[in-house]
Amino acid sequence: KDMEALGSFAAAYTASGLPANGPVITYPLFRMINALSDGIMIAVILLVSAAAVLIALLCIRFALLAEIEEDYREIGVMKALGLRLSCIRRIYLAKYALLAALGCMAGFLLSFPCRDMLLANIKLVMGESGKKTFSILLGFLAALLLFCVILLFVRNILKRFGKISASGALRFGAPQEQNGIAGKLRLCRRRLPGANISYGLHDILSRKKIYAAYLAILIFASFIIIFPQKLYETLSSEGFAAYMGIGSCDLRIDIQQTDRISEKTAEAAQVLAQDSDISSFTVLNTGSFSIRKEDGALEQLKIELGDHSSFPVAYTEGSAPAKEDELALSVLNSKELEKGIGDTITILTEEGERQLTICGIYSDITNGGKTAKAAFPSSATMMWSIIYAELDDHSLVEEKTEAYSRYFPFAKVTDIRSYINKTYGPTLHSVKLAAFAAAAAALMVTAFITLLFVKLLAAKDRYSNAVMKACGFTNRDLSIQYMARSAVLLAAGILLGILFTNTAGEGLASFAFSAFGAASFRFLGNPGPAYTACLLLMALLAAGATAAGAHDVRNIKISETIKE
Repeated sequence: KDMEALGSFAAAYTASGLPANGPVITYPLFRMINALSDGIMIAVILLVSAAAVLIALLCIRFALLAEIEEDYREIGVMKALGLRLSCIRRIYLAKYALLAALGCMAGFLLSFPCRDMLLANIKLVMGESGKKTFSILLGFLAALLLFCVILLFVRNILKRFGKISASGALRFGAPQEQNGIAGKLRLCRRRLPGANISYGLHDILSRKKIYAAYLAILIFASFIIIFPQKLYETLSSEGFAAYMGIGSCDLRIDIQQTDRISEKTAEAAQVLAQDSDISSFTVLNTGSFSIRKEDGALEQLKIELGDHSSFPVAYTEGSAPAKEDELALSVLNSKELEKGIGDTITILTEEGERQLTICGIYSDITNGGKTAKAAFPSSATMMWSIIYAELDDHSLVEEKTEAYSRYFPFAKVTDIRSYINKTYGPTLHSVKLAAFAAAAAALMVTAFITLLFVKLLAAKDRYSNAVMKACGFTNRDLSIQYMARSAVLLAAGILLGILFTNTAGEGLASFAFSAFGAASFRFLGNPGPAYTACLLLMALLAAGATAAGAHDVRNIKISETIKE
């Protein structure tokens, strides 16, 4: 009835002598386990969704600017006829309001078939929330909020109508840009990389403002592709064991939920000691002990006993317990008990009370993230035992795993990679699906926005392109100029996206994982084939979209354009 009394209840259960051959499973532990699997997937989806909304707003900006560019003369005519600016704005605002309403409503309705698929595992573990109507209302309010954000964004862009001159629009038919200072371009002195490429690069420096928005979209798109992939590579790498409260090893043998755990553990240890292929191993026994808090109340603490120097975990503070009066706490236990390095804890054992000094704090996202390590001897009944082993020849891992699985039918024998996959298999699967879905969305957005951006540039540069064609530049020359601009911006966007992922993205992941007990989280693993393939495909799609958008320069007629 009272969740705050959970620790006291667990202590009373243990003190009563009832069966304790297994882990203590609590509701908060179920929630944390579920958060580690589906919670990571949800966090990735929310992060990608936020980036997608920013990209969508920039896409709307490009689409609206392109439309204003095309309608520039008509806007000037309406102003010349005496239409108020508010009336002209309402014409465009009504159009985008209708599109935004249809888009938000379609997204809201499409969420229903996806909802059951995403919530299947959560319902299996946690059951129904009983707040189905509230969740639907919350989703509708989120769609409504996005609709309002889009309208405010469009309304802000339409304020530039006040700067449009009726005479200038009727005379030039397009806005006259004030180019930034980028230095003089002397094509006669530029042998490499060529006149067309030099002109394209110079144009980027001359019009930084318009290119900055496109660069921002490429950075966000790269982030959407890279971040989920990096997260998946980290979770599936062997180095992730450092955040699971276990050291780097080849084999892990779990002996639990069976009778005579101590005897079977000793038997397994004897066999390993006689195996010439085993270079080193250690036995760790986990028991549940009562600790006396400062207010006198008792609380249960799972402590792993044994030699922690053979296969040490990564400690964020301090070091592994080496003496019998030392104790290392997981990050979450350290926060919950409000204990740091040098503080003491009173442990109740079969031999009496023990005063232990905190010597280290480590990351651990297993067992709810609440564990401890010590080196004192105890005659108490152990909940489970774990044996870590290292092989002389790492290629024998699979063979030894199969052999010991047959030799120790009472134990669960796994290599460290299989252990990670079996422990976080659902998480890895969810993150992998989210990574591919995010990459597909980012690739489509990149192709679409590149096409739209190049078309916008071609419309804005219609007069200057006509002059260049009159000076002898061919359609191919103009296309190369646009390709050079896109290539430079794409390369910069990908590099900045990688930098953004490795800094801000890693910081966000570290903040999220710290709630589960993994302090100082870092991205691990090397770029995989999927990661490289997505970035190459992004480059190819951008190149294709640029070529398609630059095709409009072929339709420019020199005489008509210059005459206008």
